[in-house]
Amino acid sequence: MKNLLLSLSIILISATSYAQFSLSAEINARSEFRNGFKKPIMEGQDPALFTEQRTRLYANYASDEYEIKVTLQDVRMWGADGIVDKDYSGSFGIADAWARYYMSDNFSLKFGRQMISYDNQRMFGGLEWAMQGLRHDALLLMYEDTLGLKVHAGVAFNQNPATGAEPVRLTGTYYPSFTGNGPYHPTGNYKHMEYAYLNKKYENGSISAYLINDARQYGLEDSVANRQTYGLMGMKKVGNVKLNGEFFYQGGKIATSDLSAYMFSVSATLKTNATPLTFGYDHLSGQDTESSKTTVFSPLFGTNHAFYGFMDYFYVGNGHNNVGLQDFYLKTKFKLGKGALLGHVHQFLGASKFFESDGTTEASASLGTEFDLVYVTPMRKIGTFKIGYSQMFATDSMDLIKNTGNSKSLNNWVWAQLIIKPKFI
Repeated sequence: MKNLLLSLSIILISATSYAQFSLSAEINARSEFRNGFKKPIMEGQDPALFTEQRTRLYANYASDEYEIKVTLQDVRMWGADGIVDKDYSGSFGIADAWARYYMSDNFSLKFGRQMISYDNQRMFGGLEWAMQGLRHDALLLMYEDTLGLKVHAGVAFNQNPATGAEPVRLTGTYYPSFTGNGPYHPTGNYKHMEYAYLNKKYENGSISAYLINDARQYGLEDSVANRQTYGLMGMKKVGNVKLNGEFFYQGGKIATSDLSAYMFSVSATLKTNATPLTFGYDHLSGQDTESSKTTVFSPLFGTNHAFYGFMDYFYVGNGHNNVGLQDFYLKTKFKLGKGALLGHVHQFLGASKFFESDGTTEASASLGTEFDLVYVTPMRKIGTFKIGYSQMFATDSMDLIKNTGNSKSLNNWVWAQLIIKPKFI
């Protein structure tokens, strides 16, 4: 009997060392009071108050040879379904469904529905702030070593059999009108996408390089425009200062128009005894009214909520008249009790020339100032509580680019969020 128990213990220990299964969940609910969120609120318009919830079940299995992840997800508004209801209106589906095969210690192949996220999520991010998140159906070839070198190559090709005919066609992904969001179309899908990513970490810094091609349909089903994005990102620590720099250029086509657009970002984070202070500037090109090309930069698949103000006035599912963006910002974080208080200040300006409603008078570049405050505190070991307040002091130019000429002077946003992440196995 002792020998049998000893043998079973050895088998279990051996199995655990070679393979591991985990099962966990997430209950994530956020209540929001929106009074000028994404754009200035109009006179006579009532604020919005609602609670949105994300529920997930995560299942992971990993061994020396392969890894599998499946995530079930339900997203819904509180009250969208009746208290006795057979027809649910929530969005239930699969957030993640991928497998990763390790061909060697350094090379692996990953395929399926997955989050693609790199660096600070400027170009590729999971968009986890939004309850639905952002996922790709893609195939990745990955090289990663213990010396800090990471090289990934990915490809995706999308079809939609909604037409019910053969061969199946991708539908509903055309470019919107250039008078609206222009090349930025966050809810649409691409026809195909290919990219290469390189990251090298050093003792006091890192460098990343991007090469991305995304193809979008327009007009007829067989009309496809390819857009290329090239980028470099670097970080360097010098004493108590961390320096960051980014530059991206976009070329190729937007529908039938030639594309030539760019963005750059510079920032410095100073670590002090009380708090880190980050000073930075982002510049995303807008439409040059004197150019025959499209010159509006699109941040592709990034988590834009993290960069351009928490009130999501820019690059988060809503247009701002293709004027681009200049963002001067100051960010900091203080310890407060068991948690932390984040404070951000943004000064927004347009990056290209735009005009008053008469079409001839050049409008002021100043768009507004935003203040963001967020308090985050842990709830024992399985949860987090967050509460935030943001206020936008919009200018007449903001009303102009958002087409909200009769807006209120006070635009703010208040929210509170509870997140519980239990681990079952």
